[in-house]
Amino acid sequence: MRQLQTNVHKTDLWQEELVERLKWLINIRWAAVIFIIAATFTSIYLFNVSFPDLPVYLIAIFIALYNAIFKFYINKRSAGNLHKTIRRFAILQSMLDILSLTVLIHFTGGAENPFIFYFIFHTILTSMLLSKKEAYIQACIISILTVGLFTLEYLNTLPHHSVNGFLGIDLYKNKIYTAAISFVLTSTIFIATFFTASLAEKLKNREKELEEAHLKLLEKDRLKDEYVKMVSHDLKSPLASIQSLLEVVIGGFAGTLDEKVKEVLQRIQKKTEFLHHYAKDLLDLSRIRAEKNLNLKIFNIKEAIDTAVEIASSKMGEKDIQLNIEIDAQLPDIKADRELITYAFLNLIANAFKYTQHGGNVWIKVSRKNGYIIAEIKDTGIGIPSNDMPHIFEEFFRAGNVIKTTKGTGLGLAMTRHIIERHGGTISIESELDKGTTFRFTIPVSAK
Repeated sequence: MRQLQTNVHKTDLWQEELVERLKWLINIRWAAVIFIIAATFTSIYLFNVSFPDLPVYLIAIFIALYNAIFKFYINKRSAGNLHKTIRRFAILQSMLDILSLTVLIHFTGGAENPFIFYFIFHTILTSMLLSKKEAYIQACIISILTVGLFTLEYLNTLPHHSVNGFLGIDLYKNKIYTAAISFVLTSTIFIATFFTASLAEKLKNREKELEEAHLKLLEKDRLKDEYVKMVSHDLKSPLASIQSLLEVVIGGFAGTLDEKVKEVLQRIQKKTEFLHHYAKDLLDLSRIRAEKNLNLKIFNIKEAIDTAVEIASSKMGEKDIQLNIEIDAQLPDIKADRELITYAFLNLIANAFKYTQHGGNVWIKVSRKNGYIIAEIKDTGIGIPSNDMPHIFEEFFRAGNVIKTTKGTGLGLAMTRHIIERHGGTISIESELDKGTTFRFTIPVSAK
């Protein structure tokens, strides 16, 4: 079942890429229409070259018409329905382009028109969209149509439309020239098809290899999260029990303790508290990453901030820190995971308190802009070294100026970033060593 899901996923990725390439080809076709009209007008009115211009304009209109239909079809059809017919859709575009270009060449000199080599551009572009077999079939069709056109004009089966003012002789009647131009064009078409299709096939295989490697990494990452989640859960309960027992012993409920023994037990208690906190962070991170859907609820973001401030303030200790809160009174209720958003605020506010010295300041500012809530947590703390800034949101990373002075797991900011990004927002940081740090994040008013 997992292998089937993987194959379906790879197929969907390839189809999405093909759709993007078709959109790109549609944009190129618009440029081709403009070029045809401009080249016709310029040739006739600036260079006094004459040929049947009405059919050329009609061909340009025809190309623009089916190109508009293709664009409308891609934009309006759902991805699932489009993917079912994507191969036929690509082939249809290619065939219409070949027919249009063949008719265009017929009305503008046939074998005498140097623009016949534009078939090579078309071959290169479309061979990247088609399979190798389909690319060679396309090359055969182009060769049959062009050589057939040159032959029928040579035999006078089809009327030849000369480009008066361009050539003084009728090359299309020259058997050697017609044979030579047919050979050069068809051989070039097949050579271009060979190189383009081979390169496209190699790139596609390389993309498949990279995608398979990516999927394997995702699976390993998932297994790692499951393992960490299991181990963290198994550690958390016994650590909580150890903490409870230590509190009983240190509190003297199990008998009087010698001071040295009590001091040792208190040190053990601190280490156990850190391990319990570490296990809790690991469990929270694994749970957050494993959850596929957010528990979305409508709530007032001020309530989440008040809860976070209350919890963070209780851990501030005796620091005399001035807290400044500025929340836009017109903020609407948001639709988000309340527990996770509260945790994001709690972690950033607690960090601001933790790394701000006695007598410092912390600011919390929240506003709204373009459908997003913009939150800013700023402090006058110790700041972050510039060389640590690119890694600050990485799991288990701690800045060099705090790693030896304060305890931490290095998971809080990683979880915060994951929470914000899961809601469709972004988070950034500005910091200057010994002057303070500012975290700024956005979340949509209504998460999906």
